[in-house]
Amino acid sequence: MLHTVNRLLAVVVVSAVFIALTPGVGSAATPGVPADLTATATTNSVILTWSLPANIPTDYIIEYSPDQFTVQTITFLDGTSTALTATVTGLTNGTQYWFRVKAMNGDGTSAASTTAAAAPYSNHTPNDLAMFDACPASVIASAGFTDTTSVDVACIKHYGITTGTTATTFSPIESVTRWQMALFLTRMVVPAGATLPSGVDQGFTDISGKSAEIQTAINQIKQLGITVGKTATTFAPDDNVSREEMVLFIARLLKASTTGPGGNEEFVSGLSGAKEIKSIDTDHNFSDLSLAYLVDGQNAIINLWNLGITEVSTATLFQPRVNISRLNMAQMMARALDHTNARPAGVSLQSSEYLAAGTVVTISVTHRTEGFLPISGTLIDTFRYQYNSTAGYSRFSGDGSCAQVQVTEAAGTLCVIDAVDRVTDVNGNASTFVSAVGVASIWDHYAWTGAVGTTYDNDIHASGMSKITING
Repeated sequence: MLHTVNRLLAVVVVSAVFIALTPGVGSAATPGVPADLTATATTNSVILTWSLPANIPTDYIIEYSPDQFTVQTITFLDGTSTALTATVTGLTNGTQYWFRVKAMNGDGTSAASTTAAAAPYSNHTPNDLAMFDACPASVIASAGFTDTTSVDVACIKHYGITTGTTATTFSPIESVTRWQMALFLTRMVVPAGATLPSGVDQGFTDISGKSAEIQTAINQIKQLGITVGKTATTFAPDDNVSREEMVLFIARLLKASTTGPGGNEEFVSGLSGAKEIKSIDTDHNFSDLSLAYLVDGQNAIINLWNLGITEVSTATLFQPRVNISRLNMAQMMARALDHTNARPAGVSLQSSEYLAAGTVVTISVTHRTEGFLPISGTLIDTFRYQYNSTAGYSRFSGDGSCAQVQVTEAAGTLCVIDAVDRVTDVNGNASTFVSAVGVASIWDHYAWTGAVGTTYDNDIHASGMSKITING
């Protein structure tokens, strides 16, 4: 009997030693609580990471909730894994979620970690941006306002769309009334390539107290289809313009405008026929479009976002019912003009890119009057000069002629207006062309006009020519 007891004690002792020395077996215990939980939002998903707890788990339980676990708790089914990260998928963009993690093994399940919150978001980018600018930085002067340095405000001032609230202020954070918006829109019409109608009475009964200029503007935007009024007989001129109304105004104005070089246009309907400035893509990042009062408003927001016109390009909220500020109005108007035929006065040269090492850029040349009307039938001579570091080398001779090494970018004679040069069309635009830009090269491109047979003289023609620099 004594031998039997000793044998049993020996087995117990040996077993205990074996268990203690066998890796991965040890003294079984419930895992500790996962720590350092982080949540990183992506499109329709959130990436979670955490630290390894004590008593190594064999799996983790991942839970999430849209209400901080007060009512709804959802377990994410990710299979069995000991990884310290997981991507929770199938989430709704724009919705805030709270996450927690529990560790488990055969001995039990830990308490939940502290929570981490994140809101998945769309990561789309606008698809149909304009290639060129209505207001190239090299041409547009500062607006001269003391309360904003916005280039978009400078742009709409350049085209006479705004003169500011005073000679030196723009008041960028103020709201815009509907009668003010009517004036801004009618001043935008001509540069954009549309025609202002007569302004004959359109039946609004609540605008008689406004000036003749304001009444005419309101009637004109009704004639153009830019507004339908608050009702069939009221315009509500003193109401503020909401962000939804702003995009509706711009989208409708674009339908009446002429597409400029590099502007995006699509068929009005179907797969053939007339075209208009718009995007037919439906991607966007906004989660609050249900707040728009009209389906047309939702569609206009998506349309203008894809055209790169809305000033919120990466945000998930558009806030359609919020009043538009004067700054946001200017931003949308300036970007809308890029798609239209609005271009600076005189000969204007632009490139699709200005930093373009080893690529091919697209170049546009336009011609406008001082009132921004197109000039058709203009012969445009274009040439370019590559920067040369040779001491004493000059692109022009002492008499101003193109005697040094130049490259012509049109048919005909270098630096001479020929009948075979590019010519502007009825919209004042010469056909675009491409130009190769070598690596580590710098090119100056020139465009100018004159009578047939005129030879370029930098002493005479420099003030009327247009020049851009492209870096390779």
